[in-house]
Amino acid sequence: MLTIKEAAEQLTTYGMETTEQEVQTWINTGFLSAESDKINPRNLAEFVIKKNTDLLEQSRRENYKLNEQLDLLNTRLHIEQSKVRTLKKMLNAHIEASGAPTSELEQLLGLKQNSSAHSLKKEFKKLLKALHPDRGGDERLFKVLKDHYEKL
Repeated sequence: MLTIKEAAEQLTTYGMETTEQEVQTWINTGFLSAESDKINPRNLAEFVIKKNTDLLEQSRRENYKLNEQLDLLNTRLHIEQSKVRTLKKMLNAHIEASGAPTSELEQLLGLKQNSSAHSLKKEFKKLLKALHPDRGGDERLFKVLKDHYEKL
């Protein structure tokens, strides 16, 4: 038979950092069987097995929930990537169909003459992102550049 102090030390050797007060609480609540503050080593071993089994089951449930969340996020990411691809295709088609005088826009963005529509669009996006009012940018410049971007 083990005393409460010995049981706490034994549990610590099993990898369960515990105190004598916690062991006493487990005895009082009925989680750990004891007879007049003496604990049978077999009861202690059963307690450790039950505790570890409970922890393992809890970990499995958390892992299952996390996997469900990950699947949901992957699905959402796939949908958003599809939207982005579709929008890019639409924007490229619009830029090519509009035939806007790109030389003015290239000068505005500081690009070389006869730059590709892709690089022009890319520079516009960078500028619009940097000038967005929610990011602390200049709202007036943002509106002007957004108007030019929409004309593409």
